[in-house]
Amino acid sequence: MKMSSRVVAILTFLGLAALSLFLFQSIESTQSTARATTSLAGVAQHVAAAPGMVEPEGEEREIAAQATGVIREMRVEENDEVAAGQIIAALDNTEQVARLESARAALALRQAELERLTNGARAEERREARDALMEADAALDLARREHERRLPLTKSGVSPQAALDQATSHWNVNKARRAAIAERLAMLEAPPRAEDLAAARARVRLAEADVALSEALLEKTLVRSPIAGTILRRSRVAGEAVTHVPPTPIAIVGNVRGLRVRADVDETDVGKIVAGQRVEVTADAFPNQKFGGRVFRVSSRMGSKMVQTGRPTDRVDAKALQVLIDLDPGVKLPVGLRVDAYFLVHPLSAQTGWLQPMKAQKSAGRFAIARD
Repeated sequence: MKMSSRVVAILTFLGLAALSLFLFQSIESTQSTARATTSLAGVAQHVAAAPGMVEPEGEEREIAAQATGVIREMRVEENDEVAAGQIIAALDNTEQVARLESARAALALRQAELERLTNGARAEERREARDALMEADAALDLARREHERRLPLTKSGVSPQAALDQATSHWNVNKARRAAIAERLAMLEAPPRAEDLAAARARVRLAEADVALSEALLEKTLVRSPIAGTILRRSRVAGEAVTHVPPTPIAIVGNVRGLRVRADVDETDVGKIVAGQRVEVTADAFPNQKFGGRVFRVSSRMGSKMVQTGRPTDRVDAKALQVLIDLDPGVKLPVGLRVDAYFLVHPLSAQTGWLQPMKAQKSAGRFAIARD
């Protein structure tokens, strides 16, 4: 009886031990499967990674003056919103203003000359010339009659020859004077000559060109923003000298209402990137945060890396393909921040595999299923 109880106890203990071992192996198998599934999903999420840098939508614009001079006034501060064409700085332009005023005065003079030539003589000048012609006619008639009276007297010996000579001379002088006055009146009443008008119009055009040149030189002393955006950096202050050869940077402007990341994709990963692909962006400055985005454009030409991370594993001599990533609306990151971009592929299921860009077809947005 004692032997039977002992056997039962031993069998019970062995059964419990076997059940415990089975349960332990089942739990371990479940945990292993979960770890494998998690590892698979992690691989599936990121098909490629690349370093990048945040930049404004449409890239930054470095603004410089188009003339050499001293900054008289800076009209913006950093983080100010500016419109396209807005003046952000003005150089000293005393010389340019004086030249413009001189050019405008010369233009007014040339225009007045052309107008006077086109309109001809004034009515007062014509009336004065007509009166002078009538006076010359009367004087000429008087001189002619005096000459005609002296001529028979001289022939009869009553009047000396000198008196006739004097009358003849006086008559000739009056004829010449009358001819000159008549020519002047004809010139005043005649229309302007074509060549005179052409010359006057040419002088006006030359003066207008000088005014346009002076205005252009004055405009170059005003530094304007080429785009609407935000002043990201102000490099100069009033009183500093700037040149245009080489250009002296005055400010940097960019449209930060939309942000992009310019990423350098390694040449071994270029076949995994397509336009429209979702991207996760992380930055050391914002730990435990991820920022969403989408591939906007993939460059068509390989080149040197533009972004240097400073990490020991960074391959400076490797070729890279530039990829532009549009960050999701509402993402706020400092321009120039170095980030890491992870190009995503969403899992289909934990059993079948994941999506990855098609290799045979390069059109954006097409994916194929990769299975183990």
